[in-house]
Amino acid sequence: MDPEEQPYEQPVYTIPLDEVLAFVRMQTKRPDAGADSDLFADLHCTGKSFNKLVEAFGREFNVDVTGYKWYFHTDEDDHSIGTMLFKPPNERVQRMPITPEKLWVMANEGHWNINYPEHELPSSRADIFINILIFIAGALLLAYIAKRW
Repeated sequence: MDPEEQPYEQPVYTIPLDEVLAFVRMQTKRPDAGADSDLFADLHCTGKSFNKLVEAFGREFNVDVTGYKWYFHTDEDDHSIGTMLFKPPNERVQRMPITPEKLWVMANEGHWNINYPEHELPSSRADIFINILIFIAGALLLAYIAKRW
């Protein structure tokens, strides 16, 4: 048989979808989570909670999540004055939904299998720099007021 004519073999999935669904339901505290539920939009798993879920997922199912890029899937928890002037990473790319079904495939493949599009992020975060400057200015102002009082 010609190698090009060989039938495509379906991968063998040893981890059942129900296990991944149970994990997602426990992590998000959403018993209504379905296989096609968007963790961010449907289950409201965002920011640090989303990142903790991914880390726990990697440990629970022995998945290499080093390729995970948070800014494609969720937002930052913290509100920032600097983001009024400079976009944070998650606003510089198009969001890519993650579902329990996608996690199930990754659990069986053993790695974070998302192919991210070419993108370029600034080497530094101007929005965070603005926040630091505002914090320092506020602290100096408070120190000055406290000294004068």
